[in-house]
Amino acid sequence: MDYPLRQGMIWGGKYRIEEFLGMGSYGQAYRSTDLRSGETVLLKRAKPSKRDTGRRLLEREGDILQKLVHPQMPKQLDWTVHRREEALVMTYVEGMTAEQAILLEGRTFTQLEALRIIEALLSPLQYLHEAGYVHRDVRIPNVMINAKGIYLIDLGLACRIGEENPDGRDAAGPPSGFADSWGAVKFRMRQPEQASDLYGLGHFFLFLLYAGYTPRKGEEERSWEEELALEPEIRSFVRGLLDGRWTSVTEARQLLEQMMKHYSSGNNE
Repeated sequence: MDYPLRQGMIWGGKYRIEEFLGMGSYGQAYRSTDLRSGETVLLKRAKPSKRDTGRRLLEREGDILQKLVHPQMPKQLDWTVHRREEALVMTYVEGMTAEQAILLEGRTFTQLEALRIIEALLSPLQYLHEAGYVHRDVRIPNVMINAKGIYLIDLGLACRIGEENPDGRDAAGPPSGFADSWGAVKFRMRQPEQASDLYGLGHFFLFLLYAGYTPRKGEEERSWEEELALEPEIRSFVRGLLDGRWTSVTEARQLLEQMMKHYSSGNNE
């Protein structure tokens, strides 16, 4: 049911599907061409298997994007129908995701490089929060990197701050059996509060640093604070993101700006 659309297919008489970019929990993304303007756009359809939930989340993403204008976030261009399916059309951001940079190109990041990316992401996150929304999915597949800058993409799980039960599921507690797994991390990131995005940023930073980490053969797994040789101030900052030390992006941003002035003036990486 969720098999990707074929290359060359014309959607709604207006968009030609050029490339299947990937599939998330609820949607599929395609690089497409607007046949009227020749412009490259991103077309996102709900996964057919998700039925009403997928369509509802896609509509909510469209509603949110209509209210947002930020240079580091995609902009909605159209809402289009093809037969019985609907799709959201938005600006296409060239480049590769942080996930692709790590897994496909083998890229690694110094502490300072990772901090610079975090610093760049705080701008769209602050804008999003001040508009009354939370992203809830700040991860390496949803951060785009190109020569012009850093972009926060895929607002498919975004919702209003404090929105009750945004996914239509019981959110009273973490899923059973995931106390020490990625499931518990995702649960924490999905809470409709600003701290969730800061928590996601903390894990995002760790993913960037672990891209260059090689454990010693036979060595037992340790905590990230033991495995990663981080500067004390940076370790404290990341721990603050994970522990919910700040109630807003503004507070975290002010501290990070002070740190960046210090480390950028020296050779600490």
